[in-house]
Amino acid sequence: MRTRTFTLYIAATPDRVWRALTEPELTRRYYLGLAVESTWQPGAPIQFRTAQGPVPDALYGEILHASPGQTLIYSLLTGVGPEPEPHCWLTWEITQPEPSLTRVALTCDDLDDRPDCERDEAWSRIVSGLKTVLETGAPLVS
Repeated sequence: MRTRTFTLYIAATPDRVWRALTEPELTRRYYLGLAVESTWQPGAPIQFRTAQGPVPDALYGEILHASPGQTLIYSLLTGVGPEPEPHCWLTWEITQPEPSLTRVALTCDDLDDRPDCERDEAWSRIVSGLKTVLETGAPLVS
């Protein structure tokens, strides 16, 4: 297994960060154009949609833990059929070290322990985009 953590500080409240992680109209602005959808309850599916619809057979998962304003953990699965296999687990940790400043840490636990620069770059862009959207209202890249 390979674990990486991407940490940053955002000039926003934990509630605003939580909304940005869980509201599809906001995720589309920083999550590589994808609307992230779920009921955010443990055991619920999580889906990733482009403007044209679901991302076929590539991105979907399951909510493992959701504590609004604090922690969100979900799996990303690969494969189709009744027994898809976990590809990685993502943990978003939200803490507030001082008023109007939130620390966000995204930890990626990949089952594949080989380095993957493209995947690491994608996660880096996602967390950077999250910060930019929350602080400026504009996407990182238009």
